[in-house]
Amino acid sequence: MHMALGHETMLRKDIQRVVETLHHEEISVRPYADQYRSLLDNHGKMIRASLVLVFARADASDPARDTLDERVITAAAAIEMLHLATLVHDDVLDGAPIRRNEPTVQTVLGNKTAIYLGDLILSRYMQIMADIAPDLAFIREQSSTLREIVTGELLQESVRHQTTTTVDHYMQAIGGKTAALFRLACLTGLRLTADPPEETWIRAASEFGDHLGTAFQIVDDIDDFDLSHDTGKPKLEDVSDGIYTLPVLLALREQPSFSHTLESDNPHAVLDYLCAHPETMKQSRDIALWHVQEARDALTTIPLSSGVKAMLTDMLERFSRTIH
Repeated sequence: MHMALGHETMLRKDIQRVVETLHHEEISVRPYADQYRSLLDNHGKMIRASLVLVFARADASDPARDTLDERVITAAAAIEMLHLATLVHDDVLDGAPIRRNEPTVQTVLGNKTAIYLGDLILSRYMQIMADIAPDLAFIREQSSTLREIVTGELLQESVRHQTTTTVDHYMQAIGGKTAALFRLACLTGLRLTADPPEETWIRAASEFGDHLGTAFQIVDDIDDFDLSHDTGKPKLEDVSDGIYTLPVLLALREQPSFSHTLESDNPHAVLDYLCAHPETMKQSRDIALWHVQEARDALTTIPLSSGVKAMLTDMLERFSRTIH
């Protein structure tokens, strides 16, 4: 426990360095400098950046390293920028009015400016990663994962308003749009501190990131139906936009006639159905918990430093408690 607390203290210090790195990012397009600044400063919980930092300390051979290399801090900031860029684009596509309890960019400046600002953040992420890359394989991994993320978004978009969408299609889509970035965060931290990491470490980090990211997205989709839980964005947004997430797809699989409720274009009727069938939500939570357990199991396959292992395990435990 003491070692875990020591690692958490170091993580808080590392996160502060990442926040400072983001805060010093600037653009030369002066009319939009303030909005760019506002975007980078409204960074949320920085879960993906934290994964970069934690996996940079994962090797048990050097558990007491006090200060992470500046490349790792820079990479964590870049991963956060990639995530922010995807959110800006998502908000345009979904017409979202707020994000993290703040007006979205397109609400203030319009869709075109929002898209360009998202592109600018994305290009800056690419530039940073190219500057700090230890080898060409690192760049290939970053670019191929970005392709996965976009592919996942396209898979989701391709079945909008389609009641024939399957759970398998949904899992494939979130595996790209969400889980791939979690995986990349873990691998980025690992690759910037190991030369090169062993295959067992790559596999474990990949599986941990994939399963945690999948569980995270499922929980986020469940929360969209929880009107009592403030997540900083509008509720019933996905179903209103014709995006059918796991609870809806499980309900459709169990009761195909539920499609008539979806086709009525009444999101509150969908919510009423799910409230009347709590087993659907329970099944969704159980699937999320299964992925959390798979993430936990992945940690047992590598010799993590005891402090890092305790911290990651505690993170999974706390996350699990939010699912019940």
